[in-house]
Amino acid sequence: MGHLWVTTKSPAARFAAGAGVLGVLVIGLVPVLLGRPAPLLGTSTLPWWAFAIAFAVTEACGLNVNVRGRRYPISLSGIPLITGLYLSDPGPLLIARLLGSVAVAAWYRRHNPVTLLTGAFAVIAGTGVAELLFRTLVLPYGVLSYPGRLMTLAVVVVAALVEICLLLRVHLDAAGRRAEALRLLVRAVAAGVMGAAIGLIPVISISRGEPLLTAAVIGPGLVLGLHAFAMLSERHARLHRLYELSEALAHQPAPARAIPLVLEQSADLLRARYSELVLNDDLGRSTSGRRLWSHRSGHVIGPRTPADDLFPLPFPPIGPSGAGMLVRGRDRAERDFLRARGLGQAVLVPLRIDDDVAGHLLVGERSGGERGFAASDLATLQTVAGRAAVALSNGHLMERLRFEARHDELTGLPNRLDFRAQLDGWVPELVSGSRSCAVMLLDLNGFKAINDTLGHQAGDQLLRELAGRLGRVAGRGTTVARLGGDEFAVLAPGLGDDAARALARRLLTVFDEPVTLEGQELRVSGSLGVAVGPDQGTTGAELLRRADVAMYVAKSAKSAKSAGGGYRMFTRSMDLPASQLQTLATALEEALLQDRIGIAVLPVVDLVTGRVHALEALARWNHPELGEVPPEDFFAAAERSGLVTELSRRVLDQALAAAREWLENGQQVRVAVNLAPGWLADPTLPEQITTALAVHDLPPDLLYLEVTEGDVIDEQDHALASLTRLRALGVRLSVDDFGTGYSSLTFLSRLPVSQVKIHQSLVQELRAGGTGRAVVQSIIDLGRNLGLEVVAEGVTDAHTRIELKRMGCGFGQGYYFNAPVAVGDLTWAAGHRLRTPVTLPPAPRVVGALDTLDECSPQTAPPSAP
Repeated sequence: MGHLWVTTKSPAARFAAGAGVLGVLVIGLVPVLLGRPAPLLGTSTLPWWAFAIAFAVTEACGLNVNVRGRRYPISLSGIPLITGLYLSDPGPLLIARLLGSVAVAAWYRRHNPVTLLTGAFAVIAGTGVAELLFRTLVLPYGVLSYPGRLMTLAVVVVAALVEICLLLRVHLDAAGRRAEALRLLVRAVAAGVMGAAIGLIPVISISRGEPLLTAAVIGPGLVLGLHAFAMLSERHARLHRLYELSEALAHQPAPARAIPLVLEQSADLLRARYSELVLNDDLGRSTSGRRLWSHRSGHVIGPRTPADDLFPLPFPPIGPSGAGMLVRGRDRAERDFLRARGLGQAVLVPLRIDDDVAGHLLVGERSGGERGFAASDLATLQTVAGRAAVALSNGHLMERLRFEARHDELTGLPNRLDFRAQLDGWVPELVSGSRSCAVMLLDLNGFKAINDTLGHQAGDQLLRELAGRLGRVAGRGTTVARLGGDEFAVLAPGLGDDAARALARRLLTVFDEPVTLEGQELRVSGSLGVAVGPDQGTTGAELLRRADVAMYVAKSAKSAKSAGGGYRMFTRSMDLPASQLQTLATALEEALLQDRIGIAVLPVVDLVTGRVHALEALARWNHPELGEVPPEDFFAAAERSGLVTELSRRVLDQALAAAREWLENGQQVRVAVNLAPGWLADPTLPEQITTALAVHDLPPDLLYLEVTEGDVIDEQDHALASLTRLRALGVRLSVDDFGTGYSSLTFLSRLPVSQVKIHQSLVQELRAGGTGRAVVQSIIDLGRNLGLEVVAEGVTDAHTRIELKRMGCGFGQGYYFNAPVAVGDLTWAAGHRLRTPVTLPPAPRVVGALDTLDECSPQTAPPSAP
């Protein structure tokens, strides 16, 4: 029997339902009231209890058909029904069929009350229709005539169709159900024909005067044969579906796909509405927690962490024989287990992976109101669990191998292969220029010494600790990988130069706290190189190589420091061939020893008077074989070889010597020297500057020391203290390249500086107007409000010079005034002006007098202009 759903939401629906029930009762009771047909009054009858037994047996031995997940039994009740039409009165036949059918449905199939009531109405309707059609279609042809026998078959088929339609309540034109409904109806027709044919056997035997024993043997034999055939067909179908499940699992090795498949197929095989799979974390290889997946009414939920009250039974579940168990609520623990899931009965089997019990597979709540689970269901679910365990184990192994192929075994971070794959995924966006991407390489300083002194186990512990710190500091959206040894890589999509600098500083904070190794607290440091695409590369290989170059520069600079490591942003000057860098580094070291490094000076000019305010000293190197070496090239070699601090010392010494000479000749000119980052980190810097000034007998206020925002922030632990002491000595401090870093009021107000220099990239945008002019004006106003000298770098034409003057900028520097001049070629004119002839670069330039405005058309000066 199946369920019959009656919708009673509206008065019309309630009226239709009531009318249908009344119609069924009328159809079933009319034949009872009519009594036994007249042509059969002389025919023998059988007792009602014999028919009740026959109906019960045929109901229990019926066939089953699945329609959209519901199981509809097609009984062989046509056998006793056709016999009863001939050999029983209508009343006893109806009572016998009701008792037999309801008894099987209640005690054998365990149907609920609603399903029992539905089945009873179907029985009444089918029996009534059969009685009416029998009187109308069969008896007029004569009892057991050949036309009557054929019409008897038709009567039973129609009665079976009426019962099925009442149980199924499916319209044949319903979308998506027509094929299943037709399949069920065809099965019902076939069963009706077979039942009617078998049911005629005892009728014909009795009408011919043959012993009833012959019919009693042939009829049940055919019923049992049909039942055996049905069971064999069902077993074959179940094996076929197990084979399909095995094939499907073989093609779905990933547990994320295999688990839903196991749940759905388990419920389908055992004709259940609920299935559940529970695993220990890591498929039984740890017991730190459980993960649960459940399937109910076609929906898979999970994985989730189940509540402890879901497991009143021992977990993992093992039956008395070490296998599974039928959970029927025989004790309190089983009842609590079923109640927590809303089940009446369940089949529960352990899930074994690699000889370990890793969890369980459970199926419960039979669909279609069928009887509870049996031992055969337990065996089927054990088979499913075995196949699922193999699939999950293989899938886990595949995932593990795939993970290990792309992750570092020691730290669990992505390895070089995975990092390169992620980096290469950004190539299209880098090529199109739609987004930027920062690549960083971090190398530990002195890692080999730790391995050699404390052992490789301590080194591994250090790497794991730092990997965890890097992952926490980097944050979401940033990939941290271990490329091998003590080298880590970072991929930060969407970061430009400034954001990359900020991230680099955060990453280096992982070295702020000591690491405890073998009971000892060690302070370690690292060197970080940064390359940002697409400006510094549009391929993964290019960005990695340039980040490696910058990292090597940072490591080389670190060797000249007394403090910890730092980072370096890649610059084009670093991108020289390794052989050329090594050659330059060797030659540079010799040049420093032989004092062959010279300086040139670039004037800082008062924009109002045209007088020279200061001269910035720039290193120059004329190699005997290579000729004039570009500054960016030999500074890159100096950074890579750790000579950049010594190079800065030589520039300072020569600048102070030149200033002393000018002072003796009556020209009191300030000189500016760039401080190398490594030198800025040296806590003895103030003493070294004091000594240098004393050696050259030069007043401190004639010296400008230039620093960049990034250098001060990178070394702020030592830089602020050193700069404060230098300012107290009377040395003037200048912030170089302002506007390209953080450029904040807070930063500028914290530094004890006297001067701020606007980066040339901003100055050169003045001709274009727009936001460039607004930024320059903001910096000028900021500097004036803080009482600082403001110098504009990169002035190349008269228009820019006049605009800067109108905006209130005090000083300018650039090729418009003078190109860098060798100290020996420098001569002075009256009024503290340069008159050295210089060769200007081929860049376009408007030539005019410094003290006139004839080069430009008059414009209204901004409010901030003097």
